[in-house]
Amino acid sequence: MDDHTKILEELEARIKPLLDNSPDGIYFWLDETNMICNEKLASIFGYTIKEILSKTPFLENLIAEDYREVFSLNYHHHVANLSFPVTFRFNGINKSGKEFPAETDMIPFSWKNHAIAFHFVRKISAAQQT
Repeated sequence: MDDHTKILEELEARIKPLLDNSPDGIYFWLDETNMICNEKLASIFGYTIKEILSKTPFLENLIAEDYREVFSLNYHHHVANLSFPVTFRFNGINKSGKEFPAETDMIPFSWKNHAIAFHFVRKISAAQQT
């Protein structure tokens, strides 16, 4: 077991109540092969947890092309440096390939000396987009 896998297993054990009870989709992203998510996040995108965690690279598979840069920039400017949380809207791509509007709260989170992106994700309606 590598260091990142162990780190996320320990974190997941501690946050299980949050993952199980949140009305929002949740994921913790350490790197492209080390993520944790809840059932709600998987269902937002139309996948099971196992399926969504296999969708790597994450940006290219789940985020619409027009929004990938903003996702990446927000991570590198706010999360990787453990600066501050940021909320923004984007279009996700569901299992059938259809785009849908969503919003995320991207929160910098440090665990065992690693910067982790902690996301709450929710679908938004057309009325909420304005």
